[in-house]
Amino acid sequence: MNRNDSVFLRGFKPVAIVLLAVFLLGWFGSLEQRGLFIPDEGRYAEIAREMVSTGDWTTPRLNDLKYFEKPPLQYWLTGMMFAAFGEDEWTARFPAALLGFVAVLMVGFTARRLWGTRAGLFAGTILGSSWAFYLSGQYLTLDMTLSAFLTMALCAFLLAQRDGATEVENRHWMLAAWAAAACAMLSKGMVGIVLPGLALAMYCVVSRDLRIWKRLNLRQGIALFAIIVLPWFVLMQSRNPEFFHFFFIREHVQRFLETGHSRSGAGGTTCPS
Repeated sequence: MNRNDSVFLRGFKPVAIVLLAVFLLGWFGSLEQRGLFIPDEGRYAEIAREMVSTGDWTTPRLNDLKYFEKPPLQYWLTGMMFAAFGEDEWTARFPAALLGFVAVLMVGFTARRLWGTRAGLFAGTILGSSWAFYLSGQYLTLDMTLSAFLTMALCAFLLAQRDGATEVENRHWMLAAWAAAACAMLSKGMVGIVLPGLALAMYCVVSRDLRIWKRLNLRQGIALFAIIVLPWFVLMQSRNPEFFHFFFIREHVQRFLETGHSRSGAGGTTCPS
């Protein structure tokens, strides 16, 4: 921390404490002030509730019908909150809200490491006060979970690739980026790895520089990614032979290439038992 940052932080500290308290109250204090919205919040809360009630944490179900559209991470998080603290709006929404809050902290921390304390405070404050990001953290949807993990993956990547990063720092932060990308995939499917991959590819095209691929810790990263992601997919396929076609072909290929896959109604698309 340079001298200017130290002086700035010392003068800003009392204000920062007050702002953080207001931010925490606004972020978490209103989670149960409204009922669950239909269809999305009701759908995802019910899937988590059925996981808890049936004891089957592998196959998501909605109204006792297999629900293959999305991976289970959000359902697991909500289900664990239900099991530990009971079923209500606050516990249903808390995991998404917490992940959004952690993403704000991660952005602030990353900006601070890269550009100084003032930049970190401004970056975290701007993201946390962005109305769309804030509102996304107030509802039980998969979008905040996906966005938070992708944000964490990007921040970890930037910290790993920053000038002056040691070999150990590069390895540790890149493994964190791989782990966050894996959690993003477990949140909403292939988009969790496709988006980071496209961003990296576009960077290489624009910069005409392929050297960054040598600093991705590919072997360890891919191994860690597989350890996190594969167990659920393998178990799901072994218990539900129809899963692979529905999830990968129908949801990730046909949905974008063909018409007729739009979702309507409160229950979305389910796969019959």
